[in-house]
Amino acid sequence: MLQLLRSSLWGTRLGMEGTVWSHQQYQDVMSLAIEQAVAGMVSQALMASGVRMEDPEDVMEMYGFVKTIRHRNEQVDEAVVDLCGMLREAGIRFLVVKGQTLATLYPDAGLRQSGDIDFLCHPEDWERAMAFFGDLKLKIETSHSEKHVEFQMGDIQYEMHRWLTAFAYPGHHRYWEEVVMGEVWQKPYTVKIRGCDVPTLAPTYNLLYTFVHIFYHLILDGIGLRQFCDWAMLLARESPKSGVKDSPHQLDVKLLEKHLEGVGLRKAYSGLGAMLIQYLGLPEKDFPFEMTERDRGQVPELFGNLLEMGNMGQNVHYRSKPGLLHGMEHLARIGKQVWTFYHYAPAEALWRIPNMFKWWGVKLWRMAGGK
Repeated sequence: MLQLLRSSLWGTRLGMEGTVWSHQQYQDVMSLAIEQAVAGMVSQALMASGVRMEDPEDVMEMYGFVKTIRHRNEQVDEAVVDLCGMLREAGIRFLVVKGQTLATLYPDAGLRQSGDIDFLCHPEDWERAMAFFGDLKLKIETSHSEKHVEFQMGDIQYEMHRWLTAFAYPGHHRYWEEVVMGEVWQKPYTVKIRGCDVPTLAPTYNLLYTFVHIFYHLILDGIGLRQFCDWAMLLARESPKSGVKDSPHQLDVKLLEKHLEGVGLRKAYSGLGAMLIQYLGLPEKDFPFEMTERDRGQVPELFGNLLEMGNMGQNVHYRSKPGLLHGMEHLARIGKQVWTFYHYAPAEALWRIPNMFKWWGVKLWRMAGGK
């Protein structure tokens, strides 16, 4: 599966021409690709590899994966363009993050599995944005963390963020909001999606936020290979050593390191970054920092956790329905993730536990009818 994924990312030859795969071999690879949300890229690489399938239905399934993912990307791209038009007409400042803005970095954007549309609203425009979407008679759901609200238009799910992320350690959160976000809004950057200029994070901040998002979910729920692919594509495109000359906002390594230190994730960036090189095949020259032997040695444990948890923790099943017991199971799972990975960022990881006790307290209080 990793060989096929690397082939999709970097265009490498597999040397598998003429190989015949049984149905079981195909299922073993594709079940893992589905769990890690990379089925489109793996399917396309397998179809291009010269491998022959014993079961013709496996070929049809691969074509189905690719066709479905391409079609969904077309729908979400159109939704992003429509959203940009709506918000610009309303005079609401915003940034679209993750998702389709990162797909533009891939060799074939249509193969990246899409999800919902995340966008950040300028803090001064938040109330107007809430009123704007409220006037559309949408059912707006508030997150218990108050980090974002969710709504649906058609069959597309949206998350409108009040702030991009919520750090557990108070000092890290202050630094992010006061320093990083102050710079983000002052440095406009756009990518083209279907001919539309879509505002998003400039590369240095995108590389910072993409990693923050990965670490956040790793500690809470688990994370998948798709997010590591996003990180790798950003580095391959924006690294000063990548040889790409047409990027006017190329990665500022010193600024990235400064902000990583400010949010307590500098060590974690190199530690988790070893995954990109050892498992996804990112050229080492494209990674901005040095890695230690310990960084490299800890990657198998990280990869094993990705396999165990699945993309965004989808492999983990709770025994209890939502309620107190479910909350305790969730806290136990977070405790296990923190124990496994706290060495990457001790302050941020360990502060996550009391924060989650608070989060579940608020959630259970509201479920019980509290205000």
